[in-house]
Amino acid sequence: MGLLIFQSCSSDDDSEAGSDIIIGKWRAIKRYESNVPVTLPVCLPYLYTEYKANRSINGDKIMTPDFPEECGIITFDLGWNWKNLGNNQYRIRYLEEQGQVFTCYKEGDNLVEENPDGITKTIYEPY
Repeated sequence: MGLLIFQSCSSDDDSEAGSDIIIGKWRAIKRYESNVPVTLPVCLPYLYTEYKANRSINGDKIMTPDFPEECGIITFDLGWNWKNLGNNQYRIRYLEEQGQVFTCYKEGDNLVEENPDGITKTIYEPY
């Protein structure tokens, strides 16, 4: 599952977190590697990720008539969280692990997540 993970100033004030660009439910629609379109992993279009104002992250399956059978056992761990580091940088981590820093920004209504590898970019639409 790609994490989105997201352009505001960093702050520990939850009122500012409430207006952060990553807050909401997102579904992956496109992926690029070195700016070349690639196929999304089979289950990714059938998942949504929700970034909440309290900095927690959760998600679930998007059940549709064409939901792939192999995606039926996907589970989501509790304890994922995010932090806005400023300058479009977001730390996504599980519990108190160090996590990874993603670059996130908006293109229209969509959210763009650039992976720390500098190669992979995923586009998410509001769900």
